[in-house]
Amino acid sequence: MKIIKSFAYVMALSLVVGVGYSQDSPVKNLLVNYINSVNSVGHGTQKEDVMNLFHNTYRSNTAYVKMSGIVSRTSSGKEEVASMLDEIVQDNNYRFKLTLDKVLYTAQKERAGTISALVNFESIIEDKTAEKGSILMNLVGSKIDGEWKIVHNNTVRVSESKDVGNCACYLYSKGSTKFVTEVYYPSGVEYGHTFESFRVTTRDGKRIITSDAHDFNWDDDGNVIYEGRTIGTTEEAKEAIQMALKDLYKESCLKMLFN
Repeated sequence: MKIIKSFAYVMALSLVVGVGYSQDSPVKNLLVNYINSVNSVGHGTQKEDVMNLFHNTYRSNTAYVKMSGIVSRTSSGKEEVASMLDEIVQDNNYRFKLTLDKVLYTAQKERAGTISALVNFESIIEDKTAEKGSILMNLVGSKIDGEWKIVHNNTVRVSESKDVGNCACYLYSKGSTKFVTEVYYPSGVEYGHTFESFRVTTRDGKRIITSDAHDFNWDDDGNVIYEGRTIGTTEEAKEAIQMALKDLYKESCLKMLFN
């Protein structure tokens, strides 16, 4: 599962042909169609319909302000849009929802127009909110051979809340039986932070991994078992602890990064 890393693919989920124009300007209609199409991609919106809305010279520039404060910048064109679309439409567990907050500026000419708007977004993975935030969008449309095409888009995307995502874990060991873990995980507007101790021991002649609040069976075949489920197989204590952590934080962590 890939979380959204560039706004370029969002443009690719937009502006389906056949949505009738209202009394708004053509560029305003592009924005409205764009939002409606993003919200329905995979449920009636086809890749071919989307790609037909972009001019071959289309370019997009995106600045992504992450919750950590790190800023990443990307540029993309129509080819990148197509490849990203392929990934998105094949993933049934992912949804991306946009809501128009306000239009900040509109300039409409006979053959071109631009619109600046503040748009709220929500990424949803397996019915869990992966990320919320806002996007400042500057979209440019042009009338080419009688049809309005998207020719350029500048966006600033700001992440404001995240409930699932990548997690980081620092694992400290004392020999092969005692471990202390430090886990950072997404928790709304900030990252949560927990310490937990793990110990490999025996109980009633059976090998177990015990923590501050959880017990895992670790049988002679190397199967690590929690609440009746086998969550992995290993003969290495450190790997067994990592399996335990991945299972305990599976609701919040798409990926656990160990350091």
